[in-house]
Amino acid sequence: MARARYGIREEIRDAIDAFYRALTHENLKAVEAIWAQVPYASVAGRSGDVQQGWDGVRRYLEQRFRKGQPLVKVRLTKMLCHAIGDVAWVSGTEIRTISTPDGPKDERLRMTGVLERQGSGWQIVSYHASLPMETATPATESG
Repeated sequence: MARARYGIREEIRDAIDAFYRALTHENLKAVEAIWAQVPYASVAGRSGDVQQGWDGVRRYLEQRFRKGQPLVKVRLTKMLCHAIGDVAWVSGTEIRTISTPDGPKDERLRMTGVLERQGSGWQIVSYHASLPMETATPATESG
């Protein structure tokens, strides 16, 4: 039985959940289904330079999924979601559980994503993840 349509935020949440399932399972075909393959697509992952265009995004993902990399389970918590018309943006805390020889290690990243409504669904057009500053220090003025 099909799930009842809940609303825009739930649709966006479903798209983000599908993205994180695809990342966790290193499933490039599933990522391709959720990512808009447009010239303005971009990815700014924790490592490497910003990649723009679907070809750059795809290369980034292929490198991330390359054999020999540690297994990484990824999920998003504390998601904030906003949408205006056919554009939405989400942010939250991405938790990566990385398999290491010494056991699992958790890493928390800041995540921001932009999605566009394409037909009846939502597709990612931009993704950014970065480490937060370890210690926030207020700026001071000298003088």
